[in-house]
Amino acid sequence: MATSVNIATILPALEQLTAEGLRDQFEQEGPTYTMFGTASAPFVNGKGWRIPSYLRPPTGVSGISEGGSFAQPSTETLDDMYVSPMNMTMAFELTGRALRNVNDSSSLLNGFKDLLEKRTIALKKEANRQMFNDGSGLRATYQSNSSGVLTLQNAIDNAAGASFGTTKGGMHMEVNESYDWYDSTLATYRATIRPSARSAKTVTIPSGAVPAGQTAGDILILSNSLYKMPRGLAYIVNNDTGIYQLQSRATYPQLRAVVEDLNNAAITVSTFSKVKRNLIARAGAGKAKTVVAVLSLAQDDALCRLGQNFKRWDGDAKTFDGSFDKFQHGDTIEKIDPDCDEDRIYLIVPSEVKRYKEKEFGLFDEDGNQIRMRAGIAGYGSDAWTGAIGVFHNFGSEEPRCHALIKRCNMTGLASQVSANL
Repeated sequence: MATSVNIATILPALEQLTAEGLRDQFEQEGPTYTMFGTASAPFVNGKGWRIPSYLRPPTGVSGISEGGSFAQPSTETLDDMYVSPMNMTMAFELTGRALRNVNDSSSLLNGFKDLLEKRTIALKKEANRQMFNDGSGLRATYQSNSSGVLTLQNAIDNAAGASFGTTKGGMHMEVNESYDWYDSTLATYRATIRPSARSAKTVTIPSGAVPAGQTAGDILILSNSLYKMPRGLAYIVNNDTGIYQLQSRATYPQLRAVVEDLNNAAITVSTFSKVKRNLIARAGAGKAKTVVAVLSLAQDDALCRLGQNFKRWDGDAKTFDGSFDKFQHGDTIEKIDPDCDEDRIYLIVPSEVKRYKEKEFGLFDEDGNQIRMRAGIAGYGSDAWTGAIGVFHNFGSEEPRCHALIKRCNMTGLASQVSANL
């Protein structure tokens, strides 16, 4: 039997590991959610981070005759927007037996490091998926059921939907994760499911767990997460008439982004040209020229294919290269993200999207403990120890009209997360 190790002896090292190692790992460059700078704004309880907004100019401009009167002026419209605090979390647990059989403090710390690194990687992946979400936590759109094998809408079998989340099949779901099943409007909860298997297009659950009344277009979201998660590009880059950061896009159309709906036509260079000119009309030439195209594997594939017929034999080369490595439109460069919806291209001004942080990524230790005894069923404690890691943050933009979305691009025969995993 190994020497018992007290958890308290490793807590200082564990705190340092989280602050200096795992936080850097979570925030390292690469994922789309790390593209954006951190904002500083006053926090108002019950609402969130306050963004002072100049929504309408003053009026009262007129031409007057000799000796005439000036027009009655009106004040400009100033109305605050608010970015609500959201979060992403993940718990962990160790049994007392595992702790009692650790040889020394160093071994225990190494074990914790391995455990926390795996959970950080898993949380990073979900955080990046969430960057293309509207805050609902959607991970798949249901199509049909065959004895508990759920076929999910995907880039191969389905045309792109008007909304996000219809192209990934089962690729944004995980085995043993819990998901809430809602109708397409997210108004009616149907069931909670837990997949036992996953493929590119399907997940498998017990046939008896399939809820009555299920309909193609139903939505699967991370359990207990409906509109509690950070709002990503699907929320910010939108031209709907709903509420945006507690202001109405119907009342203030300038809070809408430029959106080009291709209705399943193929993406072209002229589409980029048109959208960028619409951005100039909405936001001004300066900002329209600083966009980054965040796009899926499918649309990168489609754009690179546009130039293949123009590739020619180069000098006395002995090897024919008929491909292009990347697409660029003027000074707009692309950022490929496999987690982006396969039918979508977001044209983003990175400086106009901010990350609002309430709690840096790390251990939940507001009670002074990084690890604590699990309460147990009766509430008297247990022979298990638990903790949690996570981040409290959200994304917002003062000027959503600086961004654009090209959606429902054709996906037929293109590379995608689904096609790569068949």
